[in-house]
Amino acid sequence: MRQTQTSRTQQMDSDTVHPRFGYVGTRDDTPPVEPDHTVSLEIRPRENAPIPAFYFEPAGLAVDVGDTVRFNLATPHHNVNAYHPAFGYTQRVPDGAPPYSSPILGAGEYWLYTFETEGVHNLMCAPHELFGMVGSVVVGSPTGPGANPVGEAPAPHEESRPPEFTAGLVLSDPALAPQTIAEQGSVSWSDLAPESKRPLLRPVEEG
Repeated sequence: MRQTQTSRTQQMDSDTVHPRFGYVGTRDDTPPVEPDHTVSLEIRPRENAPIPAFYFEPAGLAVDVGDTVRFNLATPHHNVNAYHPAFGYTQRVPDGAPPYSSPILGAGEYWLYTFETEGVHNLMCAPHELFGMVGSVVVGSPTGPGANPVGEAPAPHEESRPPEFTAGLVLSDPALAPQTIAEQGSVSWSDLAPESKRPLLRPVEEG
C-alpha cells in the first residue's frame, strides 16, 4: 500500500511534467520546465457557417525527442488528447507511448507535455474532435502508426474508432503529411486546403 500511495503522489506532483497527465498551469505561474515549442488552441468564426473553426495552431509541429510543448488555451473548454487505443481509438501514436491526456481547461490556462517517444503523435481536443480540432506532432522521425493514412492505423478492437468527420479530413490533408511536417518544422492551420476544414456536422434545428 505504501508503494501505491507513493506512486499516486508522484503521478499528481504539481511540480513535474508527468508522462501521462503532463502539467497544468495558469498564465501567472512559473512552469517546472521551459517549453521548447508553443501551440495555441483556437476558435475562429467561419464565414456563412453556424459552426466555427476549432483548431490547433500550428496544426503540425516537428520536435526532438525530449522536447516539451506548451499548449496555450486562447479560448476555453479544450483539452489535448492522444489517439491512443486505451481511449478506444485506433492507434495513431508510437508504440510504447502512454495514453496521455490533459483535463478540460479554461481560457488562460496551459498544458505542458514532454514528448519522449519517437514517431508521429496525432492529437485531438476531445470535445471538438469531430469539428476538426486535431493536430500532429512529429517527434524525431515521421514513423509509427500515426504515419499511416487515416483508416489504416492499427485497430486493436473492432470498436476502435479512427478520426472521423472533419477530424479525418484534417489529418488526411497533404500539408499534414508527417514527412512534410518533419521537413518544414511546422504547418499552420492556414496551410490546409479549405475542403479539408469543411464542417461535416450541423447544429440541431430548433423546432
